[in-house]
Amino acid sequence: MNRRRFIGLCLFVCLLLIPAAVHADVGNSFSGGSSGGGYSGGGYSGGSGLGGMFFFMGGGGGSIAGAIIMMLIIVAWVYFSKNHNAQPRQRSYQGGASIRICNESAAVKAIREIDPQFSAEGFKSFASEVYLTLQEAWEAKEWRKVRPFESNSLFNTHSRQIQEYIDGHKTNHLDMQNVRSVTIADFHQDGAREVLSVKLEASLLDYITDDESGEVLEGSKTRHEHRFYYLEFIRSAGVKTKAQEELQITNCPNCGAPTQVTSSGECEYCHSVITNGDFGWVLNQYMAW
Repeated sequence: MNRRRFIGLCLFVCLLLIPAAVHADVGNSFSGGSSGGGYSGGGYSGGSGLGGMFFFMGGGGGSIAGAIIMMLIIVAWVYFSKNHNAQPRQRSYQGGASIRICNESAAVKAIREIDPQFSAEGFKSFASEVYLTLQEAWEAKEWRKVRPFESNSLFNTHSRQIQEYIDGHKTNHLDMQNVRSVTIADFHQDGAREVLSVKLEASLLDYITDDESGEVLEGSKTRHEHRFYYLEFIRSAGVKTKAQEELQITNCPNCGAPTQVTSSGECEYCHSVITNGDFGWVLNQYMAW
């Protein structure tokens, strides 16, 4: 018999045996959420606690019933504790509840073992430039500017979000941008691709206005927001950093020509698809840290 059925049976017996009982369950729960820069994540909600069990026992029958119930509760508690300790459940974290790794020295060491020419400072400058270009394109509602360095899935998602602002005649202003720090957080290989994540700290003014009236609908023109962002870059496994190579968002990583990219991510000069990571790093995820 599994644990849930066993405990359910105990509770059912309790209901049969006790004519009058009052159960006060005093628990606690936590719930919360976060949002920022177009990202939102849910929190955790749950309850726990052992409330007071008050049994009104009158006469011999009540005492016997109370004793039986207390015995069942003790047995159920021992059974639950034994199984819980023997087979702890593994929790998985996704989205806003993720526990992220941030160890720059370990990440840089790992990537240099397979890519000796990799420059940590060069990549951090590249990540900072990507972030600023994203913010500028978002406010201008001209998402084609970021096409060269976004993966297809991320570009499609952001394009839909921008279209919602256009259709709603609203503009999300992201002023006074200041990148305070960039940290290479983690590096690992995921099948046929390499994944490099960055923690970026920034401050900015973030507010939304109505395009016709200019009225501020959300946010503040004077309150600076302090935020941490998660940027995940990917490239195909085996791609190496070339000697003296500088990562640039304005040039094709394959032919070096000024970036003119089609909607499908193809360079108009060399006709290479440069948004799948075959020639260099592309942004695959962008969210709150």
